[in-house]
Amino acid sequence: MEALYTSVILGIVEGLTEFLPVSSTGHLIMASDILKLDQEKYASFNIIIQLGAILAVVFLYHKRFYSLFDLNKLKSLKTNLKQKGFNIIHIAIAIVPTLAIGFVSRKFIKAHLFNPYVVVSSLVVVGVIMLVVEKIKPKAEIITVDEITYKDAFIIGISQCFALIPGVSRSGATMLTAMMRKVDVVTAADFSFLISVPVITIATVYEFLKSYSSFNATYGVQLLVGFVVSFIVAIAAINGFLAVLKRLSLAPFAFYRIIAGLLYYYFRL
Repeated sequence: MEALYTSVILGIVEGLTEFLPVSSTGHLIMASDILKLDQEKYASFNIIIQLGAILAVVFLYHKRFYSLFDLNKLKSLKTNLKQKGFNIIHIAIAIVPTLAIGFVSRKFIKAHLFNPYVVVSSLVVVGVIMLVVEKIKPKAEIITVDEITYKDAFIIGISQCFALIPGVSRSGATMLTAMMRKVDVVTAADFSFLISVPVITIATVYEFLKSYSSFNATYGVQLLVGFVVSFIVAIAAINGFLAVLKRLSLAPFAFYRIIAGLLYYYFRL
């Protein structure tokens, strides 16, 4: 029963933080530390339950994903690669750098960066960067994902690589970069959500295939519980996040990162 409670807690943390610019990986590491869990044992668990949060994006943006595989649109894209509008090429361009670097550095990252000290440093530093970007960002000119160019997609995709460091935040890195590319903050969030699906899905499937042999019935139930909880919570978190962005932008999340990082350092480290 205790294992199920742990799964629920981690599922809530994952669902709440996966798409907020506060780092789900960082929060899961801190939660595991506070709960006194084996970091190595739960590293794969924390990665796999991300799939629940990802399905929340597919659920909320299902029309946009369906349009990506519209046969007429794909045929048109085949004959005119420069056609306007968000398409599957944007996603491919945005995810390749992260997948390549993540594959090469996976073992090093899990062995050396999955620790509270890295998380705290990343939370605070990126929080400060977020506040700076809010001050210096250019006026937004791109207000829909259909206006994002392939060049924008590539540059935003490169920024995802920094999110391989626990505590940085994939959504935070991509949104900040998009805003500096004159993308409206809500549109930056939409684009970040859309390109997150293939990246996290591939990472999750890879992690599952690498570790499934060590699963047992109990662990499978834990994964299922964490998966379902993260899915439900992520739906609410995404809707709430977009509502906050329309009114307050990223500043509240920047302050939260700094305060959370410092408090965690003071009380736990």
